[in-house]
Amino acid sequence: MYKMKNISIAAAMFIWLIMGCKENKIEPIYPAGDAPGLVKVSKVEALPGAVKVTYELPKERDLLYVLAEYTDKYGRKIQNKSSTYTNSITIDGFADTSTYNLLLYAVTRTEIRSEPTDLSVKCLLPPVYVARKTMSLQADFGGINVTFENVAETPLSLIVAYKDDHGNYVDKETFYTSGKMVSLTARGFDSEETNFAVYLRDRWNNRTDTVFETLTPIFEKELDKSRFRSVTLPTDVAVGWGLPISNLWDNVIAAEGYMWHSTDATMPMHFTFDLGVEAQLSRFVLWQRQGQWIFNHGNPKRYELWGTTNPPVNGSWDNWQFLASCISEKPSKQPLGLNTAEDVAAAARGEETNIALDAPKVRYIRVKILEPWVGPGGLASHISEMTFYGNENN
Repeated sequence: MYKMKNISIAAAMFIWLIMGCKENKIEPIYPAGDAPGLVKVSKVEALPGAVKVTYELPKERDLLYVLAEYTDKYGRKIQNKSSTYTNSITIDGFADTSTYNLLLYAVTRTEIRSEPTDLSVKCLLPPVYVARKTMSLQADFGGINVTFENVAETPLSLIVAYKDDHGNYVDKETFYTSGKMVSLTARGFDSEETNFAVYLRDRWNNRTDTVFETLTPIFEKELDKSRFRSVTLPTDVAVGWGLPISNLWDNVIAAEGYMWHSTDATMPMHFTFDLGVEAQLSRFVLWQRQGQWIFNHGNPKRYELWGTTNPPVNGSWDNWQFLASCISEKPSKQPLGLNTAEDVAAAARGEETNIALDAPKVRYIRVKILEPWVGPGGLASHISEMTFYGNENN
């Protein structure tokens, strides 16, 4: 009897579970519904290479974003989105100042678009073409120097090509920059008449017309380090840890031992050496102390290069000529002690600094360290190697 009762209870529970299990249908929080209302435009502002549209959103509560799109001069569809937490959208990438048809849509969370708000828009001259108007080319040491102003500080590519022996233009180098006042040099050319072709391109692949120029690069060579000599002047920082200035030209780039190291002293500090020959300098490369020390500790973060043909014996700054201002830049922007593979590669390549074409000829070099990577108030500095290029007078 007890056993039959238990079977009856189990059967009843089974029937109850079957009857109680109903299919749960998952539905969207915001049903599909009808298309939202139109975006009402209140203002259209022309910007360099872009337009900014200010608008009023429709009243639907399930709006997700506003979409703007147009077809550019190359037939590509360019789009941009703006959330419903703002009342404006900027769309860029325009290749010229022609009039374009711009469509605005309100879009719901279920990706239903409104009818388009149709606008005729035109931008101001795009930044890549503004920069092109300021471009200037001139012969440089071992190559060609290109300068231009990028007032908008927009990301640009500079492409430098040359005509080969078969009469074809071959790309030599592509530079990427968003600087405001740009000066870039493509090197690796012999000192002979060369036909160059240069143009600018932006991130939407809008490119300027090509500038053609025939120039003769200035002769350049690496200065002979066997001629370099240490110089000790009264105001120079003392050598520390038994690591002399002559380690700067031993052709060894390392973390330990093969470097110049100062004693503890306040910033700024400076030291001096002799190139052994009077030269018109074109550029130099500085290598940091490597290993765990890169972009850290006493490696220079801000420093200057000065030169003269006649250093005062009292160690003063009389006769010294300013050659370059340098800032060591860490590619990854990570905090001290955190170095990416990109940082390590950049430190291994060395930090190259160009020297102005109108800089005076010099023989003696003074490196003035303003700030080490450890931060303001550091007590010491160190450099692994320095290499100089230019045109020397024997």
